[in-house]
Amino acid sequence: MRPCLSAIAPALALIPVVAHAQSAAPAEPDAKPAEAAREWTLELGGRVFLRDTVSRVDVGDRIWRHDRAIDQARVSADYDRKRLRLAIEVDFAGGDADLKDTYIRVTPLDGLRLQAGRFKVPMSFLGMESKWRLPSTERGLLSELDPDDRDLPFTGERADGIAVQLRPAIALEPRFTAAAFQSPLAGGLSPIDASEELTQDLYLRAEIEPVRDIHLAAGFAMVGYHEQLGEADSFRHVPIASLELHADTRHVRAWIEGFAGESFFYQPDGGSSGRFVAARALVSPRFRRPFPAVFRVEPYAGASLLEPTDDRDQDRVSEIVAGVNVAFSRYLRLQIEGAQRVAEGGESAVADTTLFRIQLGASFSEQVE
Repeated sequence: MRPCLSAIAPALALIPVVAHAQSAAPAEPDAKPAEAAREWTLELGGRVFLRDTVSRVDVGDRIWRHDRAIDQARVSADYDRKRLRLAIEVDFAGGDADLKDTYIRVTPLDGLRLQAGRFKVPMSFLGMESKWRLPSTERGLLSELDPDDRDLPFTGERADGIAVQLRPAIALEPRFTAAAFQSPLAGGLSPIDASEELTQDLYLRAEIEPVRDIHLAAGFAMVGYHEQLGEADSFRHVPIASLELHADTRHVRAWIEGFAGESFFYQPDGGSSGRFVAARALVSPRFRRPFPAVFRVEPYAGASLLEPTDDRDQDRVSEIVAGVNVAFSRYLRLQIEGAQRVAEGGESAVADTTLFRIQLGASFSEQVE
């Protein structure tokens, strides 16, 4: 941990120096008019989350653990010019460069958006939300389960793909999205070999805004997975559907989501069967500048529920979480959180667990015009 922090600290120390140098630099004598300068923007940014976690797992004897880790250490660059956007984001938290967003977005016509590259799949308001904008440290229990060693489609998963979005200028401000992503589990399957199954995951999504700052969405996906754990030739697709609500008002934010479909959670024999149901909610009021030295305070509470398959009993898991996000500025925050996970039977995917997290977050953003 100390080598990681010592490597990051010099870079962070240079941020105010670079920002000061940019603000103090004299204007070029032949600088273009302001109107021309605003035709394109380049925004450089980054964020770091440092987390301490204390957990107790009830498996016979109660076991207490303490972990400290850099949860995120990301840098990003976003270039915008008229109807074009280029974005790249890389995370160094694991010791290696992990590519996150890398995409091109084009708006050839008003109301039509085309996107290609690596980006989040279009399912779940909570999953698509940046963790920097969330009051909580995580998106709940559902985002920490990884059957077949992959993220679930409603956890903010990224993949290589293409997407088309229609935004007609009519009442309710609807958005219709269709997307195809290369499945990370497809292995050597060929997408053009008719004897093999389709290797792309397919997504359809419709979103409306019936009331200002209240968004409703319904989604459908065909997601590839291995029907038998560890057997590549058992790759196939399962249907998943979602209903979602997101409120993003001045005084409160809320996410309420439900998911259902054919189960892709593995049983003790390595297979899967039946249907799954999952739901989660996160609600957070906002208090702006409650104290002179505090930019914003967001207490929050949430819950998650998962029924992995209706073919078995004793496998349901649930979680409740509560905490507070204290933002000292737009770029510095402290989060304190407690969570309780409950295994409602002997075949649950997780054991009864109590979690306490303290997380510090810092970010920067500098726009070049």
